[in-house]
Amino acid sequence: MEMNKISFQNSMSPTMKNMNSMMDMMNMLTMMVMSFIMYMMINMMMNKMTNKSIKENNKIEMMWTILPMLILIKMAQLSIKTLFMNNETKMNIITIKTMSNQWFWYYEYMNFNIKFNSFIQMKNNFNFFNLENDNNLIIPFNYQIQMIISSMDVIHSWSIPSLNIKLDSIPNYINQTSMMINKPSML
Repeated sequence: MEMNKISFQNSMSPTMKNMNSMMDMMNMLTMMVMSFIMYMMINMMMNKMTNKSIKENNKIEMMWTILPMLILIKMAQLSIKTLFMNNETKMNIITIKTMSNQWFWYYEYMNFNIKFNSFIQMKNNFNFFNLENDNNLIIPFNYQIQMIISSMDVIHSWSIPSLNIKLDSIPNYINQTSMMINKPSML
């Protein structure tokens, strides 16, 4: 059963694929807990033989203490594994330096002598509000790429949701990540 149609974009990288599978597991655990609670509530309301004046039951108290703890441990285990897989340093083939400015982005391919600015295109007949620019960043697929980002003026945000990447560019601070794209496309 494929549940990843709920919230995320189609995954274009291994890290986003891991994020999708973690989200599927979290949703499945949440649905199981919710179904169990609903079953218990309906069962208690419909059952006429239940003694409503019971004050103490050690087995039930032990169960509702240990079971949520085990579920939370499983959820933490899944999310920590995904978090560490996303922040792993890998052998990068290409390094891209990105500098944010008030009205444009500056890109530089460090391994090559390629530098360019990317400005927003102001078109009145364009349907995507301020999403098109004059020079697109071209990222090759099936290569490990390192992105180094900083800012020249104020804090900016650089993201590609389908790759599970969001970086903040902060003045006088270098932020970096690694990425790999599985499929060729326009992101």
